[in-house]
Amino acid sequence: MPGLRGANAGQIVRDVRKRRQELQPALPKNVTINVFYDRSRLVGRAVETVVLALGEATVLVIVLLLLFLGNGRASLVIALSLPLAIMIALIVMRMVGMSANLMSLGGLAIAIGMLIDALVVVVENIVGNLSKDREGKTAPLVHTVFRSVCEVLEPVSTGVLIIIIVFVPLLALQGLEGKLFTPVALAIIFALAASLLLALTVIPVATSFLLKAAPHREPWLIRIASRGYAPALDWALANERKVMVAAVAALVAAGFAYTNLGKTFMPTMDEGDIIVSVEAIPSVNLDQANAINARLQAAILARVPDVAGIVARTGSDELGLDPMGLNQTDTFLVLKPSQESKTPDKAALLQQLRHELADFPGLSLGFTQPIDMRV
Repeated sequence: MPGLRGANAGQIVRDVRKRRQELQPALPKNVTINVFYDRSRLVGRAVETVVLALGEATVLVIVLLLLFLGNGRASLVIALSLPLAIMIALIVMRMVGMSANLMSLGGLAIAIGMLIDALVVVVENIVGNLSKDREGKTAPLVHTVFRSVCEVLEPVSTGVLIIIIVFVPLLALQGLEGKLFTPVALAIIFALAASLLLALTVIPVATSFLLKAAPHREPWLIRIASRGYAPALDWALANERKVMVAAVAALVAAGFAYTNLGKTFMPTMDEGDIIVSVEAIPSVNLDQANAINARLQAAILARVPDVAGIVARTGSDELGLDPMGLNQTDTFLVLKPSQESKTPDKAALLQQLRHELADFPGLSLGFTQPIDMRV
């Protein structure tokens, strides 16, 4: 059933499911409505994957902060600000009518690394100034924090605004590109703006409570890295020509590698379901098409254990929205859950289907997915 353009797909599915339950008591005793394809499962799996990636990215950022800042309290301040920035971005998304879909959550996952830029600069400057005024003789702690934020206010704001401007052109995309990438750009812009707001408001207040004037040493990881970096820097400065030649050679090699990389607008998403498009010779009638499809479907169910059921449609529906002849059939394969699958991945399953259906002569077979077939 087609929904309104731009509507929330998850909400439409929930409304249809609720309406089906209301209609069931009014149906004859021997009539039931069985759902063979529920897109909300795909939406749920996709969102869970992105949320998991978002959580993993957050944990990784916190670990890196601990390693490179070497200050547990400073790392805690930044770590607490990350979920706040994401929450503010989600609130703004709700205010402008955006949903937490695959693309918008993906934008937040991409923005995780950029969100800490302003936060780290502000916190590190505060820690550095506090270490210079260990006894609080120069100024009270609150004044030191305020002065530290003012020192980096202009570069931090400029840096974040430049990153935001980079994503603004994505908002001008039209058609399918606009539908896909506008939520990504808006989510990143909202999150970056939230991180800048937090860096200039919440971070100073939090550091004034959690940090104190104390000596600050370089973290052990930085000290170890400096032992190798200092000699390498000295050698590079003493061999400028060699370094420039190596840099140009690396740039040329990177350009050559880029020209030989495969390019695609959007990678194919595994929807978890398969549609086999069957096309026979144009002269077959409906009875012959049904007989052919029945044999093919029986073979799939008998030979491919990962298929739990089959729902097929031959020819056009009564609305004529998808014109097809009687020799054309869309065979929807209802697959078993991934934990019950006998094949390692979707590619292996498709290969098995091609092998098992190879002994049906005179048929043209195509393998696709529900959404992929409509795009």
